[in-house]
Amino acid sequence: MSMEYKYQSLQIQVYKTIKKRLLDQVYASGQVLSERKLAAELQISRTPVRRAILELQKEGWVQYLPHRGILIKDLGMKDLKNIFQIRTALEKLAVQLACEHITADQLDVLRQTVQQQLYKYKRSHAAPDYQEFIRYDTEFHNTIIESSGNLMLRTLIEEMRDKIKRTGINSLYSRRSRCAEAAEEHAHILAALERHDAQAAGQAMEKHLDICYITAYDYIRRQDAAAALQQQEEIRGDTYE
Repeated sequence: MSMEYKYQSLQIQVYKTIKKRLLDQVYASGQVLSERKLAAELQISRTPVRRAILELQKEGWVQYLPHRGILIKDLGMKDLKNIFQIRTALEKLAVQLACEHITADQLDVLRQTVQQQLYKYKRSHAAPDYQEFIRYDTEFHNTIIESSGNLMLRTLIEEMRDKIKRTGINSLYSRRSRCAEAAEEHAHILAALERHDAQAAGQAMEKHLDICYITAYDYIRRQDAAAALQQQEEIRGDTYE
């Protein structure tokens, strides 16, 4: 195995590790990381860390700050809107293509997923298990993408999903009723797929993702307002001391 291949393989591992920490919000927005400390923490040289960070910078996750370090970029309101616009266009296309290509087995998978969602989150009074719901949600959307016959869509859509996840799980399910609502929205998408009605399926998917966007937008807006209020109170407190 060549030394260049080893470096490339290590760079991919480092990229995946740092990206997972970003998605899990181990690193907070606005935090500044040190390339040297990251290398020491991962017990590797700085070269694969630098290459991985440069790749993440291209994707908009981080930014190198001269003489300071690596800034974890915040996902602003405009970014969120742009990401959801792209994701909605891609998933609308995927579900419309799926109406032409979906198999009986794939429809069965969707039915089982939706039935589990409706049972757990609409008919049950227990508190939602958000991580479990995300697994169901991912399976539902991935099955549609796979049934579209255009697997290039999956890579593009997953990139958009990852950026949305950066806002945190709370932004997508900030209301307890949101899981049950999303399950109902999935049921409407499934019904259109069963009829092979591309127009209705596209409309149902667009409505579903519009609601996801509004929920995330409202949550981030409230968080930003709370943070601004806290900052004002801290400044006021410093003034009176």
